[in-house]
Amino acid sequence: MIKLYGAPLSNYYAMVKAFLLEKGFDFEEIPIGPTYSEPFLELSPMGKIPCIEVDEGYLSETTAIMGFLESCIPELPMTDSDSFRRAQMAQLIKVVELYVAIESARLLGYVFFGRELNQAVADEVKPVMVKGLAAMQRLSKFSPYLLGEEITMADFFAYYVFKTAVPVARKVWGWNIVDEVDGLRDWLQLMSERPMIQQVDGEHNAAVKEFLENAE
Repeated sequence: MIKLYGAPLSNYYAMVKAFLLEKGFDFEEIPIGPTYSEPFLELSPMGKIPCIEVDEGYLSETTAIMGFLESCIPELPMTDSDSFRRAQMAQLIKVVELYVAIESARLLGYVFFGRELNQAVADEVKPVMVKGLAAMQRLSKFSPYLLGEEITMADFFAYYVFKTAVPVARKVWGWNIVDEVDGLRDWLQLMSERPMIQQVDGEHNAAVKEFLENAE
């Protein structure tokens, strides 16, 4: 059985768990936070969560995990059979990762951990996110999913990126990034209505609420 290491507070843990559930895997959850120390580094070389344990060994990095899981149950595909369309999916995931996820994460300390806002960083981040959102608009179809009629890995990845990026942008700049991309609002609503997403969202939202209450 697959073992999933991490914590519901992490949006990356949430996206992998939702993907596992949607694909129909049996798995065991092992609660652990990120830690750059032994023996966890044997599982996740950068000490990050999530990571998984399977018969072959350990895997970290969310896109690598999801790619492996996808190959395990090909009869429930969440990638296109066409190689070019698969590359387009990877392209969209990378755009969302580099220019929305990573950039907004530079301000998580201010939004969730009570640290002082670094205005210089905020000034750097917003124009990059503007370009990233514009690129997402160009690459997405929203018909009704990001890349067409069928849900793909890109939908799970992007949905949980926006779960964090939206509140960051709102608190830092009073900016509703959902309005920057035509079709994004309806797509987020569509994703939020999937039963497995609702299950994972409930756990993730509860973990975030508990964390914020304890931080006060």
